[in-house]
Amino acid sequence: MTTLRHYPLGETYPNSPHAVVSSLPTMADVRGYAEGEARVMDALSSGYPRFRIHSFIQQLTAFYFERADLARRRGFLIPGRRTVQDLVDRIGPGVTALKVESTLYLLHYPADQGELHERVRRMVQHIGCAISSRQAEDLLCLHGLGDSPHPEDAPMAGAQAAVEAELAEKTGCDPKDVLICASGMNAFYAAFRAVEEAQAAKGRTKWLQVGWLYLDSGCILDKFLGPETYLVRHYNATDTEALLERIEACGEALACVVIECPTNPLVQVADLKRIYQTVRRLGGVLLVDPTIASVYEMDVLPHADLLVTSLTKYAAHEGDVMIGALALNPDSPHYGDLVLRTSSFYQPPYTRDLDRLAYEMRTAAEGVAQMSANAAQLAAYLREHPAVKKVCYAGDSPHFAELAKPGAGGGAVITIELHGPLAPVYDALAVLKGPSFGTAFTIAAPFMYLAHYDLATQASGRDFLKSIGIDPDLIRISVGTEPIDSIKEAFAAALGDQGSWARTDSSGAT
Repeated sequence: MTTLRHYPLGETYPNSPHAVVSSLPTMADVRGYAEGEARVMDALSSGYPRFRIHSFIQQLTAFYFERADLARRRGFLIPGRRTVQDLVDRIGPGVTALKVESTLYLLHYPADQGELHERVRRMVQHIGCAISSRQAEDLLCLHGLGDSPHPEDAPMAGAQAAVEAELAEKTGCDPKDVLICASGMNAFYAAFRAVEEAQAAKGRTKWLQVGWLYLDSGCILDKFLGPETYLVRHYNATDTEALLERIEACGEALACVVIECPTNPLVQVADLKRIYQTVRRLGGVLLVDPTIASVYEMDVLPHADLLVTSLTKYAAHEGDVMIGALALNPDSPHYGDLVLRTSSFYQPPYTRDLDRLAYEMRTAAEGVAQMSANAAQLAAYLREHPAVKKVCYAGDSPHFAELAKPGAGGGAVITIELHGPLAPVYDALAVLKGPSFGTAFTIAAPFMYLAHYDLATQASGRDFLKSIGIDPDLIRISVGTEPIDSIKEAFAAALGDQGSWARTDSSGAT
């Protein structure tokens, strides 16, 4: 079956209970999802794992509640005592941790405490530390609540060593300096905590966010920095001179500069070399997330102290593993401060998730190359389409070539702005529509509505986004490995003759 088609609401791809993308085929469905509409929520048996609790996890959680005779309680299953203690310390009174398996805990609280539930839910989401669907599946089978795990290809023994070696080669460090984490957000959290602790000990209190960060990365900076710490944001990642002035202004108080390179969703590529020179001279740490274009295409670690990345994208290109990684630059002056601290804060992945990742990584490089080649061609096509107002693509940046690996493309992600309304194009587009990117199949997402619904739907929020150069109605596209002519046809059909909007203003004047 072709992957370039319309998917019913809630359908997952691939056909696996561990798929991380569920279809939200229309803007009405997107709004219903954001607003918790029963019609939409009932259709989603799973979804992006940090945002939608998998049915396996729901079933297993209910089992432990019943077994422990805990009535009128709610909670989350968290692997690892260290992570649970971290959550308890941050959340404060009201939560209780119950050990339900050798390394698994049920973090629970009264069911009628709605505000507390929301705090715990968001904390678990931001840190990316919940139990995975594969671990839940195995435990359901162990307790007689399931027949057998979903069959899937996975490698022989040695998956962790193979993944660490591959990532070390791709990022430019030693395998001992790579940490495989339960999710990309968990990698970011571990890096954040390590840097915060190390720099606070030196009296460094100023953090700088460059560009628009992914939702949970921004939330971690907002919510987890201490009261004596200052956070400054510089939204234009390509305005190098102004950015360097901001960094210089922090002086010896500079703790860390955090940047996605390329950024999400505008796919901006910063002048990372100059930024790192300035940050390093001032004694700060540069934390870089290259997920949008991947470690397969970009070589950022020589120009950073550490990198974090989601391996759910590109590496796990079949779209059925939630996992991430952190890598340290051994030449960084902060290496000694960070190497032990990062390992103290990260959560390792579940064994079967790591096994599945190792299997998919065997063909990831080839798949990423095809995604990037297709993305370059689709970007060129969309630039010429009269319905498309703007195309954002990493390969177009003057700084991309400085960071790209030999022969690399610009990654799979393209973001477009339209001359006309979003809904007709989005609803008509015959590809899988939902969160995530970097998969072998094409995905489209109304990114701001999925990640920042309040901003995208309120007048003040929309005005703010536009003031920093973000169109709330943009579409983020992750180009897959399908034949490029078929991909172009899917977009041509959705864009249709709506190019007339590009030639007519709102009053009808040409």
